Amino acid sequence: MKKTSLFFNAICMIAFLITSCNNGNNNIEMDAKKVAELQCQAKTLSQKAASGDVSVLQEAVRVETEAADLYLEMLKKYPSNSEKLKFDDIILKEMNLCQDKELE
Repeated sequence: MKKTSLFFNAICMIAFLITSCNNGNNNIEMDAKKVAELQCQAKTLSQKAASGDVSVLQEAVRVETEAADLYLEMLKKYPSNSEKLKFDDIILKEMNLCQDKELE
């Protein structure tokens, strides 16, 4: 009976660790998507301002600053090189999607 209980506890611990690791990856992905979304908004607003709509210039600067601040905050949240690489990779993919949306 004691072996069964020990085995069950070990299985529960492994399941918990796997779930925790996956949540970490989801957090990185969610955080990177937030940064990319802000960067995409800033890019769109900057392009509008460059094409003559100067009314959005102040908003573009605000969003760019917010994106930069969030990016720096996330670099502190994910300090390991592997996390930073994954974070930057997700941002790059999301920014490519942003560019594709602009072309449509």
